[in-house]
Amino acid sequence: MMDEKRYDLIVVGAGIYGLCAASTYLSLYPEANIRILEAGSDVGGVWSTERSYPGFWSQSGTRVAGFHDLPMKSPPPERSYKSSQDSKLVSKYLEDYASLRGVRERCDFKCSVGSIAKNGSLWQVTCKTDRQGTLYYGRNLIMATGLFTQPRIPPFQDRKEFEGPIVHQKDWGSSGIFTSEEPSKASHTHITVLGGSKSAADIVYTAAIDKHHRRTVNWLIRDTGPGALSLLPAQGLGKYEHITELGTTRIISALSFANPWLPENWWSWFLHKTWIGERLMDFIWNKQLDDATASAKYDTRRGALPGFRDLKSYASARWRTGYFGALNRDPEDFWNVIAQKVNVFRGEIGELGKDTVVLKDGREIQTDVLLLATGFEQAHPEFSPNEAAELGLPVSNEHAELFERERAHWSALDHAAEQKVLQRWPYLHDSPLPTKEQSHTPYRLYNHTTPAADPSIAFLGIPLCANSYHVAFVQSLYAIAVMDGHIRLPAREAMEQDIAYVATWNRRKYPAIGGPGNAMEFEMVAYTDK
Repeated sequence: MMDEKRYDLIVVGAGIYGLCAASTYLSLYPEANIRILEAGSDVGGVWSTERSYPGFWSQSGTRVAGFHDLPMKSPPPERSYKSSQDSKLVSKYLEDYASLRGVRERCDFKCSVGSIAKNGSLWQVTCKTDRQGTLYYGRNLIMATGLFTQPRIPPFQDRKEFEGPIVHQKDWGSSGIFTSEEPSKASHTHITVLGGSKSAADIVYTAAIDKHHRRTVNWLIRDTGPGALSLLPAQGLGKYEHITELGTTRIISALSFANPWLPENWWSWFLHKTWIGERLMDFIWNKQLDDATASAKYDTRRGALPGFRDLKSYASARWRTGYFGALNRDPEDFWNVIAQKVNVFRGEIGELGKDTVVLKDGREIQTDVLLLATGFEQAHPEFSPNEAAELGLPVSNEHAELFERERAHWSALDHAAEQKVLQRWPYLHDSPLPTKEQSHTPYRLYNHTTPAADPSIAFLGIPLCANSYHVAFVQSLYAIAVMDGHIRLPAREAMEQDIAYVATWNRRKYPAIGGPGNAMEFEMVAYTDK
């Protein structure tokens, strides 16, 4: 028989968002009975010690990182670059924060959530540990598992034929790869990294400079996707030490074209309704890609291997049609290593051999270890498909009847929203990419946080944004205020109209990444100001 426990609030996930939600709730209600459920062995989530690996650094500079009630200390020079820092320093910061704010003692670790459902007026969470199962009941529930929990693993043909390890980025830290404790290190002489994201670039560089074992490093990027990411030099402008600091300013928010959280004024009219403003916007955003290309020297770098040029990106910075990230290394050192020590391939995997990755065009890449930088599914398997649909979570087209029912429900709302979006920003007609057919319905959360159907549950960390700490605090305050009735929500019809408007804007503005409805590249400040 399962143990049963009851709480005022249950928080699922002890990463940045979960810690902030729990800390904020306790600061408002010190006597509250709350519990944080964490699948890992310690706090931190993505930034936990067990998920840290060599070469994993923070994307943001220290000056815009950390919670308001515990400033983050400047990292030592040998473990930082332009104030970005080694992930283990972030782990330590979050561990200290959890202890200082009384959150750690309220955590149940290695607690894997199996299912969640509403049972009367309470949320019922089924959790399994190494020893037993436990039923948790909570008056309110905050889901803070974010977007980096469910690994996306391609369905490789003949996977069983491959004799080496296949390790997804979620498990790079626990695998011991590129450390002195790496299992079977002597046989891992040919490393292949699949993916074109920032994580892929980081691990490729780490593999190429590994001091523990010399290896052949291959970087494989699909030729049907957006290609490799554009890495922008981390150096900021003026008083801004790191480029990500600029993304937290109101001036950058104001320059974000088509920002639904900014009011209409003369500035927005100038930028978005005049040809001079349009030219200015193109210049500002195209300069990002120009800076990244100039730093890499794809066509002129001395000693570059033949495939290096295939890393050159032709993505639109303004429309975000490819991956972008900050290069938290000295650019010359980074690009010399990649150019001279990494074999770059563009292609699709056909099958796996005993010790090879075989591409569809017949090329073979000798591989002892296959590292997957293939990202994460935006999925929430702890909820039933019907519950997910009711709460505004993505629903897969594998559930055909439910998928079509959801599309039918939102069809008129989306159509009306599209007319409003295109009337406000006519140039969104001119997307450089066709609208992608989505395998899932988008997120349908009011203010990216609250289901229109039930304010007793909130989802934090859904927007893809530049500063998780800032958004975590604002979302936590908002979610708790809604749950406790201090914020009165509009009627459901009005909430659904707003949800459709934001999802449609997302899909139109970000044709490559906006389908799930949660892209927020430069709108963060305006969003949290709202």
